[in-house]
Amino acid sequence: MPSISKDHLTNIFKINAVIKGTLLTLLTSLLLSITAGIVYHFSSITDLGIPWIAAVILAASSLAGSMAAGKEAGNKGLYNGLAVGLLFFLIVWLLAGLFAPGLASLGIIYKFLIVTFSGAFGGMVGVGLS
Repeated sequence: MPSISKDHLTNIFKINAVIKGTLLTLLTSLLLSITAGIVYHFSSITDLGIPWIAAVILAASSLAGSMAAGKEAGNKGLYNGLAVGLLFFLIVWLLAGLFAPGLASLGIIYKFLIVTFSGAFGGMVGVGLS
């Protein structure tokens, strides 16, 4: 069984690309959330659309950051995109647990699936763009 070493991990992931992609994902998520909040405040959109908009924000954010990571990495977009998606999910989940402990577990499975699938897809598309 092969051992996991730092050199082996750097062959799979481009750490700088994953960190930059995750930061872009967080920024995109923040901007889209602020925009959605402003739209909800000034429009007559009902609250029934909030879960759908939240899912779109998660997917779009993960896709954008993973595409950037895949493009910067230049190869192994699936791994780099998944890393961005997973890191983004963990950060958002931890922040939700800190600021809204009762809501942190609501819909966690579908949010995890949305973020990981869009992250993997975005990483592959990003490699195609490089």
